[in-house]
Amino acid sequence: MGRRRRVEIAENLVEEEVSRVWLKAEIEFASTFSYRQPDASAQFAIGSPIPSPATIKLTLVDTAIRWNGSVEFGRQVFGWLKTCKVHCVPPERVVRFRAFLGRLKPREGELLKSTGVRDYFLLDGCLTVFLQVPADKAETVKELLLKVRRLGSSDSLCWCREVEEVSESELPCEFFARKLEELPESILQKGLAQGLLVVRLSDLAERSQFDHFNPFGGTSRSDSLEKGSYLLPLKMERYGETWALLKRVPLPTQLKGL
Repeated sequence: MGRRRRVEIAENLVEEEVSRVWLKAEIEFASTFSYRQPDASAQFAIGSPIPSPATIKLTLVDTAIRWNGSVEFGRQVFGWLKTCKVHCVPPERVVRFRAFLGRLKPREGELLKSTGVRDYFLLDGCLTVFLQVPADKAETVKELLLKVRRLGSSDSLCWCREVEEVSESELPCEFFARKLEELPESILQKGLAQGLLVVRLSDLAERSQFDHFNPFGGTSRSDSLEKGSYLLPLKMERYGETWALLKRVPLPTQLKGL
């Protein structure tokens, strides 16, 4: 066995032995918010009622930089946070409405008029975020969560009401969004038959590099994100031409694995 192979095996064993804990954060939004699904048109922005895992992680990286005044600290947080598991659980009711917007966009020293359609969401309660992080980083993540003032987009003003450590047995797995490709065909078909929503979300990956997401001078690279379609624990309870009332429901069956 070559030396490089032995080193890779040793690194994998060390990673597996790292103790991890689950944190639960209650995020309250000040008003409506809009999260455009990955690859959706900017002119007709189909939205998601929950933020992507990538949004949660990059928010914590941005918060780390802003509150510590150190891009290098943000780089360190990005390094150990990018592969952590993140799940967002919506409250029992979510309102979605579609708005036609007139906007002024700066371009080459001028303001250009443009129009577009966006989905906006209003939560009837807190968004609950579950993060699995290295045990020795738990206090750092708690501090960062309590300093969060927005999640991703500039209109998503929010704050963290509380954050606590929870055991794996306390996780509401039946309300976790699941990748379609990871669901058994029978479960997927049952969920679709029940009218559960399907959205596109993005996440960071092992290959993701900090310089592609650095909010203070990075070079944006969307190909550094993993994008996928997810089944959400939400279904339309009532709806009209430009609005819908979404109700949280458990996924068709208790699924193993997180």
